[in-house]
Amino acid sequence: MGSTVKNQNVVNSFGEDNTYAFVEETVKKHGLGTALYGQMKVEREKWRKEMINIAVIGQARQGKSSLINAQIGQKLAEVRATGVCTTNIRSFPHPKNPNIELWDVPGIDAVNFSREGYFEKIGYYDNEYDFFLIVTKDIFSSDAKFIADEIQKLNKRFYLIRTHIDDTILKQLEDSSDKTIDESDIVAEVRQNIKAELQSFNFDTSKFKIYLVNNRNVFEYDFPQLMEDICKECVCDLQQEALLLTIGGNCYGCQMVELKYKLLKKRVVKASLASAAGGVIPIPGFSILVDITLLVEEILTYFEGFGLSKSSIESLEDLNNVRKGTIEKALKRKLKEEKNGLLHIIREGAPKSLSNWISIRRAAVSIAGSSSRMILSKLALLATSSAIETTFQWVLPVIGSAASAGLSFAVTFYQLSYFLTQMKDIAMFANSFLSKSLSQRSTSFLQTSEDNDSTEDIIASIKDE
Repeated sequence: MGSTVKNQNVVNSFGEDNTYAFVEETVKKHGLGTALYGQMKVEREKWRKEMINIAVIGQARQGKSSLINAQIGQKLAEVRATGVCTTNIRSFPHPKNPNIELWDVPGIDAVNFSREGYFEKIGYYDNEYDFFLIVTKDIFSSDAKFIADEIQKLNKRFYLIRTHIDDTILKQLEDSSDKTIDESDIVAEVRQNIKAELQSFNFDTSKFKIYLVNNRNVFEYDFPQLMEDICKECVCDLQQEALLLTIGGNCYGCQMVELKYKLLKKRVVKASLASAAGGVIPIPGFSILVDITLLVEEILTYFEGFGLSKSSIESLEDLNNVRKGTIEKALKRKLKEEKNGLLHIIREGAPKSLSNWISIRRAAVSIAGSSSRMILSKLALLATSSAIETTFQWVLPVIGSAASAGLSFAVTFYQLSYFLTQMKDIAMFANSFLSKSLSQRSTSFLQTSEDNDSTEDIIASIKDE
């Protein structure tokens, strides 16, 4: 029954987000064959070339470095000791996509970076920052208001970020004589104080959010909302795709997983169109080579995009001071219990295991090593699936009379949609597991030898939700 429901969900997804109209328009524009195949390859890789510069502005010791690390997902920016001042602009290219750079930019001061000519001094006209993160660990000064006003004149977007909210809450709870005060009261008070201070500078706080964050736990307070808003408010679809698949590859909550899932569903259609194009190119063996290459490339992209690769998981554990292997162990336990094929990728690493896993029911190796006649018979067997058959019937009138193209589209669409849904579910679990783990940090269970039972408890609590 569960398999039938999943199959139907895959079929239903073909009619979502104007997919049918997109397929029809694309085929009319490029036809079938090499032109369509080449265009779909370009469309799927465009995001990797998108240049994005993000300025993180603030004085020294305001939490800029830890914020940069939290967004990159690795400890790249040195968290400086007390007394060290930020006087130089430092660039941090994302290790997985150097076209996206975060810049540590000094705030306004009386010596090196005065208001006069500030944007020239911070290299705005050289680097052309796409948007700005204005950071403080206390309240926003009149200088922050000046910077925000100037950014608006440049028609750029900015985000007001108040770091160290966790330290503020802890201190106030310890110092307060009022034992009825709780965390939500302190958060509301801090937010109101910041608004009042900005309003005293004639800053319209009704138009802009104030994000209260804990850089040591990206699941708490406003951090997930900050990352979601940054991605949603991109100036173009290509910029959003680049951010979601690069910076958004880390865990920032289930809403970000949903955003990535919707984005990646569009890639499924483009990859399926490339498969359809390969199905009519009259070169022996070309179609199956295209299909296997597409499956490998796309699945690796989805895997990295959801932050499920071994390197991504290890970086996440290191950034959050979680014992190495904790998240991977939890994922393996869940996948083994569900008898999920993704277990092979989590266990062995994506590049090593994909050749043994990419096809439905682990058929890729036998397909790749078969003759053309055997390949066609196996594809025909896959096409008897109700989900593939229905997709084939829907797409054939659009693609035309080339049955091989229609079958290639349907099989690729089904396989990638199925795998994408599986990865989304695992990413949701990984987010929930890490979030609950960090929330229990006070018990230090991740640092003890008793983590097995605690991990089981967290997994059980996620199942009960």
